Amino acid sequence: MDFCLRDFSRMNPPTFYGSKVDEEPQEFIDEVYKILHAMGVSSSEKVELATYQLKDVDQTLYVQWRDKRSLRGGPVTWEIIKATFLDRLFYRDMRKEKVTKFINLHQGGKSVHEYYLEFIKMSKYAPSMVSDPTDQMNHFFMGMSEDLQME
Repeated sequence: MDFCLRDFSRMNPPTFYGSKVDEEPQEFIDEVYKILHAMGVSSSEKVELATYQLKDVDQTLYVQWRDKRSLRGGPVTWEIIKATFLDRLFYRDMRKEKVTKFINLHQGGKSVHEYYLEFIKMSKYAPSMVSDPTDQMNHFFMGMSEDLQME
């Protein structure tokens, strides 16, 4: 595990405190997972390495959750940590706000490329709306400037 921790730390993973207003729980999960996936570590190593990046309030919440968790619940996997982390820190109101922002996303004064990049970034908050390529294309098209829709 020391070998993995050293390699993981060299990849500059994000840290999550749980006490900073501008922290994005989903961004933390996505970035950490990207590193862990590239490293090819096991599920249990993913849990250990990801939770190592939790600090301050979030570290306390994790330790409390871990200590209360029944041993009969089986091993803690990446999927369990991910779901628990997002449920506890990515509050329902925050999620709804992100989904609403995605639904209301329009090109406005942005270039098509800028709009596309924001569309892709925000689409992760509403995966059911873009899981089908046709739905994704329709939603993207509906947010484009009316001038471009007419062409």
